[in-house]
Amino acid sequence: MTDDNEEVTLDNEGNAVLNPRIREQLRNQEKQLAEAQKQLRNSELRAIYAELGIANTGTSKLFRDTYSGEPTLEAVRSAASEYDVLPKSSIDAGQEGELEALRRVNGATDSTNSTDAQTTLNDILAKLKKAKNTDEFDEIMGSPEVQALRSQPISFM
Repeated sequence: MTDDNEEVTLDNEGNAVLNPRIREQLRNQEKQLAEAQKQLRNSELRAIYAELGIANTGTSKLFRDTYSGEPTLEAVRSAASEYDVLPKSSIDAGQEGELEALRRVNGATDSTNSTDAQTTLNDILAKLKKAKNTDEFDEIMGSPEVQALRSQPISFM
């Protein structure tokens, strides 16, 4: 005979076994945990889809319904780009700033642009000289213009 309060009971052969009521509770908790994990993943994915601007219609909906990869921004962005479901204007403000800086440094905005790497470098040096504290200096060094210059070849002519 088993006592409902005992965790371990003895079976007919005298072996110790877990109380059946506790087993049932563990199974129920495992089901609840699995459901909670599923809800968390779905919530994470919905937030990522919203952030990336992936619609809930057409082929984008098919992508959303069938995506089974990691629920991370980069993983979803990568998979979504393969299926061409990202909105065409999915470049964020930070990337736009970097692109603009690269255009200025490379002179790629239009054929009449005379701004070159040396002019940009001189502008940055002037800003650095005017910096009043280390925070301003760090902000200038982290700017898209400086990052774009870091990838430019150095000429000693």
